[in-house]
Amino acid sequence: MYLEEINSPSDLKKLNVEELKILSSEIREFLINNVSNTGGHLGSNLGVVDLTLVLHYLFSSPRDAFIFDVGHQAYTHKIITGRKDKFHTLRTYGGISGFPKRCESEHDIEETGHSSTSLSFAYGLACSKNILGLRGDVIAIIGDGAMTGGMALEAMNNIAHTDTDIIIVLNNNEMSIGKNIGAISKFLNTTLNDSLIQEASEKVRGLVSNLPFGDIANEFIDRGKGAIRTFVAPGIAFREMGFKYFGPVDGHNYEELLDIFQKVKSIRGPRLVQVNTVKGKGYKIAEENPSKFHGITPFNIETGELKNKSNAKTFSNLAGECIVNAAKENKNVVAITAAMESGTGLTEYAKLFKDRFFDVGIAEQHAVTFAVGLAENGIIPFVCLYSTFLQRGYDQVIHDIGIMNANVKLMIDRAGLVPEDGDTHQGVFDVSFLRIVPNITIMAPVGEKDFRDMVKKAVEYKGPTVIRYNKSAVRELKENIVADNFEIGKAHIIRNAEKTNNLIISYGQTLIDIVDAADEMNFDVTILNLSTLKPLDEETILNLVKKSDKILIIEESIKSGGIGSSILELLSDNEIYKTVKIHALPNKFFEVATRNELLKMYKLDKEGIKEIISKYF
Repeated sequence: MYLEEINSPSDLKKLNVEELKILSSEIREFLINNVSNTGGHLGSNLGVVDLTLVLHYLFSSPRDAFIFDVGHQAYTHKIITGRKDKFHTLRTYGGISGFPKRCESEHDIEETGHSSTSLSFAYGLACSKNILGLRGDVIAIIGDGAMTGGMALEAMNNIAHTDTDIIIVLNNNEMSIGKNIGAISKFLNTTLNDSLIQEASEKVRGLVSNLPFGDIANEFIDRGKGAIRTFVAPGIAFREMGFKYFGPVDGHNYEELLDIFQKVKSIRGPRLVQVNTVKGKGYKIAEENPSKFHGITPFNIETGELKNKSNAKTFSNLAGECIVNAAKENKNVVAITAAMESGTGLTEYAKLFKDRFFDVGIAEQHAVTFAVGLAENGIIPFVCLYSTFLQRGYDQVIHDIGIMNANVKLMIDRAGLVPEDGDTHQGVFDVSFLRIVPNITIMAPVGEKDFRDMVKKAVEYKGPTVIRYNKSAVRELKENIVADNFEIGKAHIIRNAEKTNNLIISYGQTLIDIVDAADEMNFDVTILNLSTLKPLDEETILNLVKKSDKILIIEESIKSGGIGSSILELLSDNEIYKTVKIHALPNKFFEVATRNELLKMYKLDKEGIKEIISKYF
């Protein structure tokens, strides 16, 4: 077991090429065994084992800086930089992150969890080394999916016209989370007339094999085929841009990888190496199901089936179902996503309405403004994005949706606390950054009934609307927590206190735990479900507040600029002075943990809410 002896990149350099190959098999087995227990990003990491080993074998981290785009392809990097013994804690509370984290190792240079950032960061790092006279290469490893992101293209445009020493490794596996979308991906994954080149070369090979010096002739044919492929493939375009281009290289052939990167290491300026890899390499089930094994929960190694498979309906499933129903009823309804068809619940919609489904690739900014263009002529676009990824389209929300009052419907998945992925993927900021944008209506469902009502109202409503929901199962509602007839801008009084003047205001699934907590404590309190976070039902809020002695606002969102702040502004505007407590998430970045662990940690589960109620009232 070579892996047992690898505790740092320097240990790697003691091996020969054949030993590296054996080590790669051990690492793949190690990854499969561990991720089958913890869950994580498996396919992408199995694909870059060989590439990562060769880079660490030839370069010297951390003097030579490795920047992994998105960061979910850095597992092998973590294993050989001293975190092998902690790998069983991957993506668990107190364990190691599924993304690069500077607090874990000096070998993690950038913290990242969103795509397309590596080239900009790497360019800045390379320029700073030049300014300060520091030694060491800067190597950015970016997938072909991330290369479709606008930020990566902006950086490419900038870097290509400089003489900065930087190495870009384009990991081309034809996949991001799902199948890649768009002309750039097609361009990177297609070798022009490759089948014709292959067919012609094989015919010539057969003719010359029986001639004197036939072996030598066939070697020239192989070289010629490679030369033609290089000429007509992406290389010529990258060279025209200004890069020194190398490839395409077989990302699982150690001799090719070592040969190319030794050459790349010996020259200067902006260099780009295209490495072709197979997502899920070494685990047949993952190779055959790359989307499923991109990010997966614990699974059975023999079958690939999930260990804790749940049949519970999630809000993502429900969103897809509701948009399908809306599209059946209204031919103007379309759906848009940014490389997240499956994650946002749109798989069935994509099958049923091919001409009304748009996957724009990893391009949230484009997705938002594209939707505004559609809305201009009467189309009703549902833009389905994770909360954390909507952040990348924020200027477009203000500049295009907000100012133009565009009839765009934003479906914000993974709102609130998000499990396992840590600080880069939390959906806790959207309430604060969206509520300040004029013209936008924001809704927050508790369960299935009001979710369906909100989607129907969103279709009818003329103007930008937002529906935000958690990454969790849809829970059954024990009592009338939601209104029988949902109306935009109308709050719903769940219950009125009989003997006290206590008031709790909240929204979303948190209300289920508030009601349960009050019932178990036998606590007499008025509970208000806001339903619509913007515009607030000011009349109902003010009437209840005036009759209350103490007001508790609970929300699964950051306190700064949240709905609690919005209500305090309302009270201030009306010169109402009451005792108010906001129990919300602190203004911080959140650690890796399960959703239930996070809710418990920040006292937003039932038991935590009981504690808050007991201490405040």
